[in-house]
Amino acid sequence: MPRMPVLCVFPRRRVTLLLLMPGLRMAHLEPPAVDILFQEVAIALVVFFTAFLTPRGYVLSNLDQFRRE
Repeated sequence: MPRMPVLCVFPRRRVTLLLLMPGLRMAHLEPPAVDILFQEVAIALVVFFTAFLTPRGYVLSNLDQFRRE
């Protein structure tokens, strides 16, 4: 599927292709207001993977029982 050009309207009413300026889309002029701590990232990853992998582990461990039903 071909990429559709993404247009952005600036306040000066000029239309510019964002694909031509990939670095400027993600640039911020000021630092983030709150720094993310390593512990917060670690806890979020543990919760995320636990929430998604625990049910799958339960299903895989009881796969024979589910096949009988």
